Amino acid sequence: MAFFEEIGKKISKSGQDAAQKAKNMAETVRLNGLISEEERRVKSAYTEIGKVYYESFKSNPDQCFAAFIAEIDNANENIKLHSDQIRQIKGITTCTNCGGEVPNSAPFCSSCGTKLEVATVAVASGPVCANCGAVLSPNQGFCTDCGTKVSEPPVAMILCTNCSQELGPEVVFCLNCGTKKEA
Repeated sequence: MAFFEEIGKKISKSGQDAAQKAKNMAETVRLNGLISEEERRVKSAYTEIGKVYYESFKSNPDQCFAAFIAEIDNANENIKLHSDQIRQIKGITTCTNCGGEVPNSAPFCSSCGTKLEVATVAVASGPVCANCGAVLSPNQGFCTDCGTKVSEPPVAMILCTNCSQELGPEVVFCLNCGTKKEA
């Protein structure tokens, strides 16, 4: 009987140890969560300090911060360039009055009603290749861009200045982007 009592005590002790380890693990997880939250708050405060410093001293930074300011300026310029490329791909522009996004061919901003400058259609300056639209010089036998034999005489092509789509003589609006062709 003592044998079973001894086994019972060991099982009870093991259960208590396991329960204590589970409590300790739960408490450790809780404390690690609190530490992570405090670290996030510190990082956020550092970020805000950096933003305030950048806005306050970007034109005349302390020598030890000049490289960081230049890096931020460079990144901001790249962000602007990439954003412009996205707008170009989407066929939208930014309203000069309110900053809202509007289609390139829209005559007015849909947010504030401001009249927008619509891209005009330009004629290529001189003869162009009938195949690729490259500008050709007089007496050129082959296109230097695509290698196509130049037809006699070279064909003058009208291109949409908004999207560079070739416009036929009978077209009033660009079929690609909707920009009106000037007379």
